[in-house]
Parts: sequence; C-alpha cells; structure tokens
Amino acid sequence: MQILEHGQAQERTLLFFPCTAEPVWAFADTITLLSQRWHVFQVVYDGHQPEYPGDFTSVEQTVDEVISYLKSRGISQLDGAYGCSMGGACLTRMLALGKMPIDRAIIDGGIIPYQLPYPVRKLLLWRDIVSFKMAANSRKILEAAFPPERFTPAGHDPKKEYDAMEAYLKTFSDRTIRNVFWSANNYALPKRSAKIGAKITYWYGDDEKKDRRRDIRFIKRYFPKARIHGIPKMAHAELVMVHPEKFCRYAEKFLTMQAEER
Repeated sequence: MQILEHGQAQERTLLFFPCTAEPVWAFADTITLLSQRWHVFQVVYDGHQPEYPGDFTSVEQTVDEVISYLKSRGISQLDGAYGCSMGGACLTRMLALGKMPIDRAIIDGGIIPYQLPYPVRKLLLWRDIVSFKMAANSRKILEAAFPPERFTPAGHDPKKEYDAMEAYLKTFSDRTIRNVFWSANNYALPKRSAKIGAKITYWYGDDEKKDRRRDIRFIKRYFPKARIHGIPKMAHAELVMVHPEKFCRYAEKFLTMQAEER
C-alpha cells in the first residue's frame, strides 16, 4: 500500500480512500481541487498500480497500514475522511475500530459486509470475478457498463480515457481481483462500533439507490447518528470521478461547519 500526500502546506487533514479498480489518475482532478484546502492523504491500494508491486490482501490490512502510516507522520486525529465503494468499506471499518479519531467522515456508496450464508457469498464472489474479467477483456462490455458519454470528465478525450482504462484493468492479478471482491464484501466489523465522536454521512447516487438499500439500512443501525444523503442524478462513484467541482462543493459543505446548517 502507498499513500500519496497532496497540499502538505494546508493545516486541515483529509484521508481519501478511493474506490477499487480505478487508477490514481482517475481522481487527479478531484485531488487537485481538494488539496487547495486540505492536506490530502490519498490511499493507493496494493495491486492497483503497476509501479507498486504486490497484491491486494484485505480491507483489514489496508486499514491497519493506513492508521500506522498516519501515526508515523505524527497524525493523531483527522479533520476529515472520505471513502467510496471499497474505500467506503475501509472507512467504515476504520470508524468502527476507533483507533484514529476523525472529526467528519463521508462514506460514499460504501460496501457493507454481506449477512448471507457462506455458500451464497462464495457464489457471489465468482459472479463478481467473472464480471470484472469480462469488462477488463471486452471494450464493448466496459463501455456498456460505464458509458463514455456519462463517465468521461469534461475536457477529457473519451477514447484516450477508455484506452488507458482498458490497459489498466488488465494489470490486475487474479489474486488481487479475488481478494478485492471477497474482502470488500466480507470484511470484519466489531459487533458494535467503538464510541466515536465523528459526524458521519452516507452518500449514495440516486441512480444506485436500489443497489445501496441494504448498505443504508446497515449504516442506520450501526451508526445511528449518521446522516443519509442522496446525490441527484448520480450513479455509483460518478460524482467523485466525473464531477470534481460538484464533488468538492458537496464535500466542503459537510466537512466544514456549514454542515450544521443543512
């Protein structure tokens, strides 16, 4: 695992857990904007960048390594944290452990562990692996799942973007793919969250609301004070990757005191 630091001159600290199966450059525009106001710690998962050797292992190991890194940098408390999809899973576990105090946390379409029998979870794992490999090996399937006209940020060339993404997805090892889908959907959480003072919001795109119903119900039970917030006209992870200016407006509103006025 690697952590890239941006905006080191800024006083406020923000931990950024991205979604899985996306390269560092997919978040570059968003990170650039965030780093104008925040000292951003951007997590790069094992097995997600060819220049960093190693395979992804688990949500649990990732969280442990992030906490260890932050403490080695003299960080004893975070002003804010954001996690999307599998990154939301990492942030959920980090909050639940309570080992690194966080003032405000945004769980964006975060994945919650399955509450299903083991054989069913194994079947779902193989479904996810097959789906990933189909998208990684077929431009047609990739573009059907993520239409370029919707998932290409303004000012970017769709062909170059999807050429790069197609090549990138082929760099994932079988072990990383398997561990990503197993751990993101089956990571361990304490029966009850540690007592924390974090203000938490769970975001979901309105276009993914049906897929996130189980996660929303869990978050409401597990973090009773969490706010649930739908983002209009957005699909899973679309806001953070495709609309950096809008994302930063939403994030800044929650992460600063203006959130109290909502």
